[in-house]
Amino acid sequence: METNTNNNQNTLPLAGVKVVEMSTVVAAPTTARMLCAYGAEVIKVEGLDGDVMRVGGSHEFTPYDDDLNPLFTIHNSNKKFIALNYKTEEGKKILLDLINDADIFITNVREKSLVRNGLDYETLKESNPSLIYAHFKGYGDKGPSANDPGFDISAFWLRSGPLGDWQTKGSFPFLPTYAFGDMVTSSSFLSGILMALYGREKTGIGTKVNISLFASGIWCNAIGVVQTQFDHKHMNPDPLRPTDPFNQTYQCKDGRWIGVYCNEYEMDREKWYGLFGIPEYATDPDFASIAIMQENDKIVEVISKCNEIFLTKTAQEWRDYLSANNCACEILKEQHEVSSDPQAIENGYMVPVEYPDENHTTVMMPAPPISFSNYGRRDYKPTGPIGENTDEILESMGYTPEQIQALKDAGSVR
Repeated sequence: METNTNNNQNTLPLAGVKVVEMSTVVAAPTTARMLCAYGAEVIKVEGLDGDVMRVGGSHEFTPYDDDLNPLFTIHNSNKKFIALNYKTEEGKKILLDLINDADIFITNVREKSLVRNGLDYETLKESNPSLIYAHFKGYGDKGPSANDPGFDISAFWLRSGPLGDWQTKGSFPFLPTYAFGDMVTSSSFLSGILMALYGREKTGIGTKVNISLFASGIWCNAIGVVQTQFDHKHMNPDPLRPTDPFNQTYQCKDGRWIGVYCNEYEMDREKWYGLFGIPEYATDPDFASIAIMQENDKIVEVISKCNEIFLTKTAQEWRDYLSANNCACEILKEQHEVSSDPQAIENGYMVPVEYPDENHTTVMMPAPPISFSNYGRRDYKPTGPIGENTDEILESMGYTPEQIQALKDAGSVR
């Protein structure tokens, strides 16, 4: 079970907020999941075949069964699930009734389809003027790419620049973790929705909240986007010619890497060079500042020397040594190490979740990152099958068991 949480609904900050989510894959569902984690009632509307993320484990090499689907659970824990076909008359009525009773509607369906089916903001606000309509896009409303399919890897990573700059020029581009940009963008999307919710408390009027992967990618890479408009055109130069030897990654004796970053060269060079056993560099005028080393190319000499020095200790030995001397550093970890990191576990950043499969598999799951002193957060709940709560939701809307069965027989719900 998730630790350091409080499930009392009275302590959840978003208790009483109703959300209808009709979205797929990661970014928009994660936004709804965050609202749900902190108290909102979230009804996820899926097509009769379900969100494609239900089978995301097939290409990410993780289980994806109804009773053991950790990837889908990350983005959808604690939601209620209804599967319907809104292209049918009855399915459309159910969807509209749900939205008309909601505070927030979240979707990543393309604008043209929403308009064609009467699910666009201008139409829905007529019957629910206080509705907060949150629309997630790939590239935005306007421009030549507005109608292009936009995904994490294309709109966030490829279009906004980082894959072209985060490795030495000419290297094969690295492959980021699946849906990393989606997860980042979901946080901004959540902020926008919460601002709209706060604004509605003052005005009583809803609004449309727009976000795109491309906008988020540009914002997250804002420093590089501005910086490269001047003389510095590439973010990652020759590894022997970084900007600063005390803001660099070095390989250690055990083959692992350690990064030393966010240290002030001119202020700390006497201390640093002393720690590395090369105090003569601290008093040599050729190494007096970053600007001087960049001009005389002495940066190559000091980096080469540091490369040799770091190979004399293991990464952990360097971390212990540097941390004890108040130097900012960290070992480059691999993803498989994070789930057992004691710092993550002790703070509740990784929590054990037991699944109801035949083996009662326990998976260490990343927890929503926000905690409050006086508010709680719902514990993780493993997700179930498509349409898990269809009957429950329809019954709460006044449908009888016979009517629900008729809807299933007609292909309107599952």
